[in-house]
Amino acid sequence: MPMTSLHIVSLLALISLVFGSLISMFALHHVLNPITELSKAMHKVAKGDYTVKLNPPPHGPKSEMYDLWSSFNQMVQELNSTQTLHSDFISNVSHEFKTPLAAISGYATLLQDDMLSDEERNEYINIIIQSTKALTRMTGNILSLSRLENQAIISEKESFRADEQIRQCILRMEPLWAAKNISIFPELERITWNGNMELTAHIWNNLLDNAVKFTPCGGEIHITAYTEDPWFVIVFRDSGPGMTPEIQQHIFDKFYQGDTSHKNKGNGLGLALVHKIVTLYGGSIQVESVPDLGSTFKVLLPLSSSS
Repeated sequence: MPMTSLHIVSLLALISLVFGSLISMFALHHVLNPITELSKAMHKVAKGDYTVKLNPPPHGPKSEMYDLWSSFNQMVQELNSTQTLHSDFISNVSHEFKTPLAAISGYATLLQDDMLSDEERNEYINIIIQSTKALTRMTGNILSLSRLENQAIISEKESFRADEQIRQCILRMEPLWAAKNISIFPELERITWNGNMELTAHIWNNLLDNAVKFTPCGGEIHITAYTEDPWFVIVFRDSGPGMTPEIQQHIFDKFYQGDTSHKNKGNGLGLALVHKIVTLYGGSIQVESVPDLGSTFKVLLPLSSSS
């Protein structure tokens, strides 16, 4: 008996239903369940239990979830071995995790709706991916801060092209600033500097990330790097909303959120990490900002580190 148009439509509808159910089951098992485990683990950490350890998720070593799992386990291990961190710090860590975790859990649940369009499904998946990346960055910054808490000097230095490292930072973040149609204007002298490459990269990454977050769509970011004996000078200038003098006084404090209207844009860790690294180098970081006229962060690193 030949298949009629109605039969074909019914068959396609059945296939779509089965496919949607499979997608929902996948989202529930591979996204929602691991996030639930992470949320429970964070609650234990917030209560002072630093013996928590998450088993590697089944997504493979190259997945975002695997990176988040590894960073979380490293962070808890550091907290367990560091007695100088206070309960308010741990409380802040737990609080900052709640927003991205809620987004991941909420949109993973929405993915179970069989009536979602492909556009909606892709949008929700993208939000989950971005929230996971935010958690990964956050745990990475916490881990770096805890490691540097009692460090007096920076070791494992080597000579490298600092201007090229900044260019690579700009290129890696292109998806972020291009999505907002932000124009980047780098003016970088050729500078060979002696420092710890990993820690120095944190400076550029966090300053650029901060500038991109607060620069409006269609705005501009200017990055300059030059030498002015005895300093290696790097300047990040954005066209964002600027800051009041009160906010500027606390901008490098851990977890400080001066502008509650932009609270979802950051967690107050990136600039604290930058300040700590710059200080360990024997340098300084200055901020100049006027409300509605943007902000300028100026980093001075000693050229003597290159000797």
